[in-house]
Amino acid sequence: MNQNLIISENYPEHVSMFLGEELYIINEPKWYEAIPSEGGNKYRFLNIVSHGNEEIIPPAQKDFFFRMANAIQTDRIKMDADGFCVINVQDYKGLKWNNLVHLFSPKYCIFWGVDPHSMEVNCKFNGGALLNDCKIIYVDQMDKIESDLSAKKTLWSMIQRMFGMGNQSK
Repeated sequence: MNQNLIISENYPEHVSMFLGEELYIINEPKWYEAIPSEGGNKYRFLNIVSHGNEEIIPPAQKDFFFRMANAIQTDRIKMDADGFCVINVQDYKGLKWNNLVHLFSPKYCIFWGVDPHSMEVNCKFNGGALLNDCKIIYVDQMDKIESDLSAKKTLWSMIQRMFGMGNQSK
């Protein structure tokens, strides 16, 4: 009577045969020693995306992202590729905020279509939060914002507040 009763995590539909229609998959925290990134992170401006492309910044949105990042300029910050950091979290299940703080020490962060609650960050959609001196905003994915003028204006307004840029318009 020594049977293996473990149902492989690759076949969660088999669990429903035993438990009914409701199935809850627990997102176990996991610690990562390194996460590939793009950018120099000089100003500790972390951008979190999730997609299936090989490149960290989706190729179709690179121009949009770089125009947005380069428009961030204050008396202390002139954002360029050395100033920000972009990570793709699609393959990092169980990643939590304290792991990102350890790896990237963010002072500014944008969740691009990635639910911050999955990383234990309480932030409303199209809203902002302050967590341990890091200013955080949560917006839609880059491709959706790029094609929506109203969403671009909302994003730019939030970025201006995040970086203390006043009422500059670009």
